Amino acid sequence: MATPEQFIAEIRRLIEISRTADLAETVELDAAHEAVCAAREALEPHHVDDTRMQVGLRPSHFSDTPRDLDLSTIQPDDFFPYSPEIGALNPISPPFSLRQVNGEIHGTGRFPTAFCGPPESVHGGHVAAILDEVLGCTGVVTGKGGFTGTLTVRYHSTTPLNTDLVVRGWVDRVEGRKMIICGDMHADDRLCATAEGIFIRPVAGMI
Repeated sequence: MATPEQFIAEIRRLIEISRTADLAETVELDAAHEAVCAAREALEPHHVDDTRMQVGLRPSHFSDTPRDLDLSTIQPDDFFPYSPEIGALNPISPPFSLRQVNGEIHGTGRFPTAFCGPPESVHGGHVAAILDEVLGCTGVVTGKGGFTGTLTVRYHSTTPLNTDLVVRGWVDRVEGRKMIICGDMHADDRLCATAEGIFIRPVAGMI
């Protein structure tokens, strides 16, 4: 029996194949269209209409508050299964895999063709999105997580598609409710992008 993770991974493959197939001229779509419609119809009865979160489909999936958790033991991959960047259960995530190492975030991943911007390169907005996730998760595992206030990304070179990438995030300093977190992305020895974010810790009533 297929697992949810295997099913979502197959949807990612379908997205990749759909993105790179010449649908306009060379493909007979009737059979494929019927198969996709059948899969959608099979899943529709199981739709969950509840608060949208990265941690689960229902609030009951997140029974503890962050203050009740030992965040230093949390691995982002497990904590955010529906993340658009690292979520194994989110079909639009690349996904990247992040882990916390002594208060830093280290991760690996690759962008498939669906994330293409310049030729053979990742769209800059998606580079910024994964770096935002890396910096945000760095705040989470250090127990000082918050909302992105500002995010400054510097693009040092294009980020190649379908290439193993390494990302990293670390805390630069803390100023009251503000946490300044930095990160970078490499393809082998090539620096693709760096980022600095100001994250604001929420107070009662912000959410």
